[in-house]
Amino acid sequence: MLHRFRGGRFTRAIVILSGGIDSATALYLTKRQSDDIYSLNMVYSQAYDAEAEAAKKIAAKANVKEHISLLLPFFKDITDRYHPLPSAEITSAYVPARNIVFYGAAAAYAECIGADRIVFGSNADDARELPDAQADFIQLMNELISKGTRIGREGSTITVITPLIQYNKTEVLRVALDLGVPLELTWSCFENGETPCGTCRGCLGRSKAFLELGKPDPLLTSMNATR
Repeated sequence: MLHRFRGGRFTRAIVILSGGIDSATALYLTKRQSDDIYSLNMVYSQAYDAEAEAAKKIAAKANVKEHISLLLPFFKDITDRYHPLPSAEITSAYVPARNIVFYGAAAAYAECIGADRIVFGSNADDARELPDAQADFIQLMNELISKGTRIGREGSTITVITPLIQYNKTEVLRVALDLGVPLELTWSCFENGETPCGTCRGCLGRSKAFLELGKPDPLLTSMNATR
């Protein structure tokens, strides 16, 4: 199956690369649309070192033009104080205003290097459970970038796109397998251990997707092989 974005090729893209399956799949989709790709990893409160290392390896494997890790330690400081009541609509994995910060940083990077696309790997499960992954939020963010940047005011565009937003986790994994994404390099766990915890939202979603497709997880296979 040949997966492509709608709207044809674009010149230069920035992929927000967390190191997980979704962002890695978004990166490999972007490789089908552009030969000029940069990646940006946000190092914040979740799986600090493990995600950053995974993102670095995936970026190298994909031969991106440049990979940057942006340190955002303040997220850990503020989220330690964040104790909301349980919500039936928003997952407990929500991080306060996270994607507003992420997209703002990516827009600054894009304006500096002349990129016209910011690619993020949010999927349908994210859109259902997180307010900053929904279509209306992305539309408003694009309007803000257009209004709040010099490049936007001068008539050019930097557009945020979420090519996986119609796919659930299992469907994203199927796309990843079709694209040859190096899944053994990806990291989905929210914890910062040497091995996945197996119980967080990231681990559970990952294991469910592999189970539904009847495929072994190459990350776990590679870890077991080195023991």
